Amino acid sequence: MPSRLFLLLLLLPLAPACVEREFVIETSEPAEVFVDGDWVGSTSPQAPVRVAFDDYGTRQVTARAPGFLPSRRAVELDVPWYQVFPLGLFSDVLWPGTIRDVHSVRITLERRGEPRPASEVAREARSFAEGDETRE
Repeated sequence: MPSRLFLLLLLLPLAPACVEREFVIETSEPAEVFVDGDWVGSTSPQAPVRVAFDDYGTRQVTARAPGFLPSRRAVELDVPWYQVFPLGLFSDVLWPGTIRDVHSVRITLERRGEPRPASEVAREARSFAEGDETRE
């Protein structure tokens, strides 16, 4: 009996257990998406960016699109209860199946304002240089 138990414990790490972690990023407009400064893909209204990850914690997500202001958010990828030690050992190694851990965020991009006419900017610059406090 002890030899069977030993054999079972020896083969247990070979069981097909795993946790698939995925970070899904949606944007209001088609955009280029960066996570922690690294480009991870482009979104469209029908297709978010999906990023596999291994570690939990805070991620900096930036979305950029032509004609829109860049949007940057700190997103917390919280550890689920089944990944807290010692339960994480069970869910990562011993669970006889796949657990999907999906974290989602939606980023809304704001349209850039119309650029001001050059004459208005030049007038404001002259006013500033002359020390005029009545500028708009």
